[in-house]
Amino acid sequence: MIIFEISIVKAELPAHANDWTKCFVQIIVDGSHVAKTKSTKKPGVFEWQQHFELVSKTDESVCRFKLRRRSALSLLGSQLLAFTEALVSDLLLKMQKASHEYLVITTPKGGAASMKSKLAGSDDNWHLFIRLAAQDSLPVAKVEHPRISRSLSEIVLKLEAFMQLGDAIAQVHPYAFIAWRTATAVYTILKAQVDQETRLDALGSLMRDAYLFVEDVNSFPEKIPALEETMTKLFVQTSEYAIFIQECSGHSFAKRLVSTAWVERRINDLTDGFTLLKRALESRVAVQTAVVSFRIDNAVKHIGEHCSTPLPFLMIMVVNIQNLMKLHPADMDDPSRPECLPNTRMDIIGDIYKWATTPIGPTVFWLHGFPGAGKSTIATSVANLFRQQRRLGAFTFFTRGVEARSDPASLIRTIAYQLGEFDPRICDAISRVIEETPSIKQAPLHRQFQRLLVEPLQSLEDLQWEGPVLVVIDALDECGRTGARSDLLTALARESMLLPPTLRIFVTSRAEKDIYNAFSPYLHIYSRELDLSSETNEHDVKAYIRHRMVTIRLQNEYLDLPSDWPGASRVDALTLRASGLFVWAATACRYVENGQDPEERLAQLLRSEVQADSESALDNIYITALESAGKWSDSAFAADFREILGIVIVAENRLTSGTIDILNADFTTGRKKRPCMHTIQHLGCVLQWAADKPIRVFHPSFVDFITERRRCGSDAWHINKSHHHLRLARQCIGRLGVALQKNICQLTLSRSFEVQNLPDVTAYPCIHWIDHLCQIQSSEPSLSQEIDGFLHKHFLHWVEAMSAIGWPRQTITLVDKLRDWVDVSVVLRTLRLPMFSCFFQANCSHDDSLRSFVRDAERFCQAYVHVFEQHPLLVYQSALPFTPTSSVIYKTFNEPTLPQVDGFRDQWSPLLTEFSKPGENVTSVSCSVDGRYIASSSKRSISVWDSTSYELVTSLLPGAGNATNIIKFSPNSVHIASGHADGSVRVWDALSGKEILATMKGHREDVYVLDFSEDGTQLVSAGKDQKIVMWDIRTGKMHREPLTGHEKTVLCLCFAQNSTRLASGSRDRSIRIWDTETSKAVLPPLLHHSGGVNALVYTPDGRRLISASDDKTICVWDADSGTLQQLPSKIDVPFILQGHNSTIYSLSISPNGTFLASASKDTTVRLWDIREGKELPALVRQHRLPVRYITFTADGRSIVTSSLNDPVLRVWDTESTGSMGITRRHKGLVGSLSFSSDGKRLASGGKDRRVRVWNVETGEMAVELSLEREVYRVGFSLDGSKILALDDTNAVFAWRADTHEPLMGSPNDAPRAEVYRGPLSLVKSQWIDNTETKEALLMFPNMSRIMAKASWRDRFAVGTANGGVVIVSFPGLEGEL
Repeated sequence: MIIFEISIVKAELPAHANDWTKCFVQIIVDGSHVAKTKSTKKPGVFEWQQHFELVSKTDESVCRFKLRRRSALSLLGSQLLAFTEALVSDLLLKMQKASHEYLVITTPKGGAASMKSKLAGSDDNWHLFIRLAAQDSLPVAKVEHPRISRSLSEIVLKLEAFMQLGDAIAQVHPYAFIAWRTATAVYTILKAQVDQETRLDALGSLMRDAYLFVEDVNSFPEKIPALEETMTKLFVQTSEYAIFIQECSGHSFAKRLVSTAWVERRINDLTDGFTLLKRALESRVAVQTAVVSFRIDNAVKHIGEHCSTPLPFLMIMVVNIQNLMKLHPADMDDPSRPECLPNTRMDIIGDIYKWATTPIGPTVFWLHGFPGAGKSTIATSVANLFRQQRRLGAFTFFTRGVEARSDPASLIRTIAYQLGEFDPRICDAISRVIEETPSIKQAPLHRQFQRLLVEPLQSLEDLQWEGPVLVVIDALDECGRTGARSDLLTALARESMLLPPTLRIFVTSRAEKDIYNAFSPYLHIYSRELDLSSETNEHDVKAYIRHRMVTIRLQNEYLDLPSDWPGASRVDALTLRASGLFVWAATACRYVENGQDPEERLAQLLRSEVQADSESALDNIYITALESAGKWSDSAFAADFREILGIVIVAENRLTSGTIDILNADFTTGRKKRPCMHTIQHLGCVLQWAADKPIRVFHPSFVDFITERRRCGSDAWHINKSHHHLRLARQCIGRLGVALQKNICQLTLSRSFEVQNLPDVTAYPCIHWIDHLCQIQSSEPSLSQEIDGFLHKHFLHWVEAMSAIGWPRQTITLVDKLRDWVDVSVVLRTLRLPMFSCFFQANCSHDDSLRSFVRDAERFCQAYVHVFEQHPLLVYQSALPFTPTSSVIYKTFNEPTLPQVDGFRDQWSPLLTEFSKPGENVTSVSCSVDGRYIASSSKRSISVWDSTSYELVTSLLPGAGNATNIIKFSPNSVHIASGHADGSVRVWDALSGKEILATMKGHREDVYVLDFSEDGTQLVSAGKDQKIVMWDIRTGKMHREPLTGHEKTVLCLCFAQNSTRLASGSRDRSIRIWDTETSKAVLPPLLHHSGGVNALVYTPDGRRLISASDDKTICVWDADSGTLQQLPSKIDVPFILQGHNSTIYSLSISPNGTFLASASKDTTVRLWDIREGKELPALVRQHRLPVRYITFTADGRSIVTSSLNDPVLRVWDTESTGSMGITRRHKGLVGSLSFSSDGKRLASGGKDRRVRVWNVETGEMAVELSLEREVYRVGFSLDGSKILALDDTNAVFAWRADTHEPLMGSPNDAPRAEVYRGPLSLVKSQWIDNTETKEALLMFPNMSRIMAKASWRDRFAVGTANGGVVIVSFPGLEGEL
């Protein structure tokens, strides 16, 4: 075996090929496709510079290079343009003699016969430039022994004899068959080998002796049951032995031959295993011995060597498993999955086994076929076969109707979890990834595949020596909807080629178009269709029918059916009608089995005609089964059937009969309905159920049949999915209307909370009622009224229940979906109703009410999810009291018995949230294009935040003394580029925080600005040294010489839409436009600004360039001509936006190109309508400090800002016009609060040198008193006649409480430091507790830091750092005091 490295450099072709594009080189070794380059983009330029590592059997192997071109006209997707081939030995020899760094393959006249080259359609030669090097191999153990060959030859013959026993060995036949297939293949390899090795000879003899039992059982097959388990282990061990011989004989998965020491260890293990099995067979006693699988060699040792901590091994494994659990894998526990009947499907299972155990060739096997062809049973059988051999790395299967098993996002995480359970070394490698990247489960799927599968498996070299590990993915077509699974299919197809060859992936699915399109372009994916018309398939279907009919005959012992019932001719007739479909056979057998008279049912089946195609055959058996299920002329039966089956089919999860009965109840009239089992009991042919188990459809093909009117042919049993989604949504709302109530779980408010288990009949509607709504487009006015009424009564109850079951954050997503659905439904309804009609007016009223409520509900969940996720009862005790008093939510649900808050806010704030790393002032902000993350930089670090929870995902550490000035997300959201004070540019993995390229150095001084090209392959940087450097992001090298022309610091850069142009702005007041291909300026400098140009953005359509400057203006330019555009609706008025009062630092354009956001030194963010050329003054976002950076989020609904010398990041809603958070009652920090002795007045003092007194009942200010210095403490005299204050020099001040006249203050008048007068106290700076009863009463939401606090009986007040004073009263507490 020869391992060699090859680089495809370029090709030279004749002149007539100068217009060729999209060309690539395909490499074929030993007749197998092994690699191909990327496609070229430019006509006539044939350069690739791609590196591959290849393996050939010998140096006489032929290496063929094909130049192909992608073409829509070719059925294969590409057409052959040219080819060349040569022996590997000739290529290596010529490379050694080559005078250049690369080898030119060509065929001159009189050239070597071993080399051929041809250009399609021409007699001209073509020249391929390659680099080639052979790898050195380690000392190896060769297995070339004639006695081993003889041993294997004898075993093959005995296995062939053993398999002739037929039904007597039904249970062990698959393992015997695989052992025979594997041993035969290896025997063929070893026939020609002549080396000798004593220990291997002894092992071969021992294995041969173990098979002496075959002669015994051939004569006495009745002994087989007692030896079944031991024989199975022997067959599996034989397969392992064959793979072992294959590995160490040069036909292995490894890139090199295995070491002699490794072979010695494996011989010892196999010898011990075969010795135990031989003794067991000789003594006729089953022994508990494990199969020796050499793939897990040194697993424990590997973990010990690679652990960075001194923890004991078991402790390390516990930590690793705990890390794996963080992936939240889907539950794949379903022991009821059926296997193939013994002695069936052996051809396809054998082919799959051969593929999986053959080192060369495709690494992914895609088995596809018609619904009901038996793909899932094959997948289960293959999985169990490899499980028995300890080679099943993962078994995942998708199931329609089970939410956890139909989510595309869960597949990669589940495979990673199962692989980690399978092998402790893989577990350790994946665990390290999870520790490095805690948010990996939130990463895009292609990134999950790389980080959780490719990188860990590639890092474990030992795996390459140990033979195949199989991953099974069954029913991929049941994974989500067609559009939803596109990312998964792309990741699975592309990234799987990077997996080591020892990992094999077996996929089954229907031949859906999107799956075919994703898989077909890749050579490493082998595609095979299940042939329903083949003789072997017909034989297997017949064997299945015959087996089931025997079972039915035995179940009906009193009918005295003949021993050969139903007879060969009728089995043949049933087989013919099955049209090759196992699901037809299974349904037909259940139909016969469930009947009172099997003969009558069988006769009914045989009276049906033989169908011309598989779909018609399937439809026919379902029609036959349904026609006999009940009295379809009875309207009550038909109605019950549709209601019940509708729920079973459209439900997001499988439901029990009890849950179905409750969800199917008549919530309007209370009329009692018939139990669903009264109807379901007649449907045993198509449904499966058991006591307290969910009801499920036997096969997905029945769902396809019954939901398509054309196929099912009857309205009586047709299930219209849209109609039943609507019905189930209404039933869920009806159920929740009955079940939901305040404190549904009977909890007590506390600072800790454990997730509760609500019954499925309540939990399912809570989680899925909105999902069912979103499956339909309804314009029914009554539906909107139902939803509006439900929300106005039960919205807070629903939020409480979702929090109780551990789904608080999903309320944001669900209400967002509901808002979109309501908006679409209102539009549809408006289009269908005549304007000015009474119905139109009435519906507008209901629509406005619902839309207003849902918008409020969305803000409520966004604003307070951090509160009610701490405890469900905080929905009422904290979230609602702090809700704006003018909001629909507050007006609807506020009650006098709940805590009452004064001084918080009366409208929703445009500020959605704030978050920060204390002590690290933000220097730059960037949002990922996929909307998942927000990145911020400081002088010391780069932080990546989750854009939903605003939790810190990871930190990137550039190193001490190297301040980060600027960061930028790549277009694929995977990488972050950073520019630094030392002139360096770095590129990081956004999730792991690792630097992925060597530090790029091209600047002498600070880098202030970065931008990526649209395709992410180029990065441009600029800064203080006035140079603009373009980098190739794939190599980390300069793309070309730096661009020069600016005379001062470059402050901004921006690629145009197609990346062919680049705009730059400088402190020299100019804007320059560059051609990225030629590095030349394409326009004269754009000169209009009177100050430095700080920000540039192109509109998404690329037609406009927008600039902002120190001169307080924003200019809009024509991107092509470089001239100022005209203001819309104005003649001869330049498009210049004015409104800021100081320097404009930053610009951001909304994703739809409609709005522009600008950030300024004047402490404001302003929003502009670019279409109209006008500011939106109601949307000004006021900050405390100058705003340095601004960026729109990916959905355009929010903007993220950061200020100078401020660690806080702020996220703003782009639509709200409300005031900012807490009402500012002081102009600075509030440092002291005090209640009067009667609790009716509250005094506050702060850094603004003011003392204010508030009427606690009304919240109005009673008086404002001034000091010359900052107020340190405030208070009242004991009798309440004086207002007292102490300044920061300890000077005492006093005023009359009634007239507010100043009095001479004495030391005795100094206000006391007393804070609490009553049972209320502040705990952990966030909770108000009753210290007498030890009860938690309220949790403050996120707001400005609390600096002062005071209490009086049932009232509690806090003062905040931003000047707020908030008073909370607890009405129910007064009566207890």
